[in-house]
This record gives sequence, C-alpha cells and structure tokens, in this order.
Amino acid sequence: MRILMWEHFAPGGPIRVGGHHIAERFLRDGHRVAWCAGPLSPVNLVRGSAESRARLRLWRRGGELCDPRGLFAYAPMTLLPHRRYPILDSVWASRQTLRATTPALADVLDEAGFGGFDYLWMEPGAPLLALLDLYPSAFPIYRMCDATADFHDTPRSFPAIEAEVCRRAGLVVATARILADRARALGAKRVLDLPNACEPELFEGRPAAPPPEVAALPRPRAVYAGAIESWFDADLVRETARLLPRWSFVLVGPMRGPSGGLGGLPNVHLLGPRSYESLPALFAAADAGIVPFRLTPMTHAIHPIKVYEYLAAGLPVVSTPMDETAAMGAPITLASGAQEFARALEAACVPDPAARLERRAYARRNSWDARWARLAAELGLPGRETRLAAAGGLL
Repeated sequence: MRILMWEHFAPGGPIRVGGHHIAERFLRDGHRVAWCAGPLSPVNLVRGSAESRARLRLWRRGGELCDPRGLFAYAPMTLLPHRRYPILDSVWASRQTLRATTPALADVLDEAGFGGFDYLWMEPGAPLLALLDLYPSAFPIYRMCDATADFHDTPRSFPAIEAEVCRRAGLVVATARILADRARALGAKRVLDLPNACEPELFEGRPAAPPPEVAALPRPRAVYAGAIESWFDADLVRETARLLPRWSFVLVGPMRGPSGGLGGLPNVHLLGPRSYESLPALFAAADAGIVPFRLTPMTHAIHPIKVYEYLAAGLPVVSTPMDETAAMGAPITLASGAQEFARALEAACVPDPAARLERRAYARRNSWDARWARLAAELGLPGRETRLAAAGGLL
C-alpha cells in the first residue's frame, strides 16, 4: 500500500507524535509512506522556528528518503498558505494552497515513486480539503488529535473545514472521547476511538547513563518532557518548585513562548529539546513524571502520550485533572494547585515496588502495537497474524 501521511512535525525532530509511531508500523508491515509536513510559505525563508527550518531543509533538497523501507519525507512551499490573516483565512484559500506549491507537490511525489495513494492519513494541521481534492481516489483517514479550533493561531475558517472533512472521511480516528463525540456530531460516518499509547519496551530496558547535567542535580527529580507552550502551566510549576526547594525540576522540550519566570529559579532546569531516544535515560534518572497543563477546553481534549511513557519507565506520575487524563484509569495522581501538586510529589517519593510493577503493566497494555492492531483491523490491512490478538488486550 502507498500512504500519504500529513503530520505537523517533520521526521527526526525532538517531538514524537502518534503519527510517527503509526508510520513506523505501516513500514514494518511492508507499506510505503510519503510523509509531508507544512506547508511552508515564503515568510519561512526569513524567519521561523526550528521546526520550520527542518521543513525548509526538506523542501530545498526536494525531499529525502528517511528510511530504506520506504519512508520519503517532504515539506512543500506554497504561495497561498492557509493562515489566520485576511483573504488567507478562508475555506477557498485552504482548497487552493496545494495548487500554489512550488514546485508542484504532485510532481515531487510522483518523482519519488508516489504517483498515487491508497490512503490519506491527515491530522488537523494538514491542508485537509486541498488533499481531498488532489487525491480523490485515496481512502481518507482523519486523525482528530486536538481541539484545534481552540488554538490561538488556528484560522477562523477551520471549524467549517473540519466539518466537511469529517463528512467526507472514510474513517475518523479520535484520540479523546470528546473528540470522538465531536466527529460524530459533525457527521462522521465511521469513528474509531483510538487513544495515544507508548513504546513500553523502549522505557523498560536498561537505559544509558543520564546526561551529566542531570546526574549532577540533587534528588528527588521531577521530569517533564514535551513542548513548553501556552497549555503548559508555568505558574503551577513555579509555585510548586518554591514549595519544594529540595526537588530538582527538569523540563525537557522546545520552549515556544515566555518561560514564565521558570529560568530564574535555582531548582528549575530548562534543558531544551532532546531526542526521543534520550528520554529513557532521562526518565530513569528521575523520581517522578509531571503533566502540569492548564485546564482549558483545549487541554481537556488532550490525551497525553507522556503519561504512558512515564509509566512505562516505572515513574509515579502527577498530573493536573484534565478530562482525558482523569478518564484513563491509569495509576497516576491528579492534583490541582501548587499545594496539592507538591503534596502529591512528596508522596510519590516513597519507594513502592508493587506500584512500580503496576505502572509498567498498565503501559504494556497500552502499547502502540496494540493500537496499530485495532487500526489495521479496522482498515482490513493485511499483516501480522498477532494483530487481532494484540487488539484484544486493549482498553
């Protein structure tokens, strides 16, 4: 099968989202994947984030083969980007954005051996309607993984676009219950509730030594791995760190906004982006994992991958009580406010071998292999004989 996967992040970056894990399983089962990110606009030639620069490299190279099993990555440049600006923020502009790519997207993919596709795998940041129009014979799968309309920079025309996509998609894959309900309300014919998951074996093995800058920090250590954006509650972390001066708070990931004063605290350490492969060593050197997200309509629709990954490493987890996190049935502690968060972390410091085994068992039940088994069975994809057995162990 030939699959066009359109995801927000280019391959190889510090953020690993669900699409990366699904792509790996498409490849394992012998399918070929064209991975696209973006699109870029001419503005990105003069300014942009590290993610934009990674996409620019792909565009300038005309794409690249990232995996010999058949993963081709590319980021197109469009002269008509769908953005939250006048004229560009319209359903019409969203439909035209791939017609204005330079060079033509279809030509680049055709030259890479993808003259057509069996499946379109699209996430909310993709040029959704443009893809549906460009490849009408492909089976469209829309992975609804965020309450995207609630992001501050999302085009105002997005709700109308998402509604049309839900009606036209052959399958909507929803990562959260609220998103599944929304897809059905928008007219989706077929919805698969498929939460995020983890690679338990990666976090259970014997890890490498932690980075020296982490090994030198006093214990206990609380770790956060992920983007530090608007949904990250810097105020909560700052106040919790003040209440727990003997703790070291290790924050790993790209910072896409103000630090909220975190950088001025002696026991808060901003390490910046780190590779996905380095996370097991970082988690093994920690005493707890934290998910300090603000409570908003957007975060209540988040099903955090990091909860599973912390648990796979055996870490106690303290999270704010988002709807999805509260409904996971995971062996974690939910805490609101700095006082409660601090008490939960102190309690997490008490060694409990039985609880550690329970955490890892939960993570193993919620693996990406098991999620893939359900997805592949839903799509009727040929593949491994163990797929249906693995799916039976889910949820």
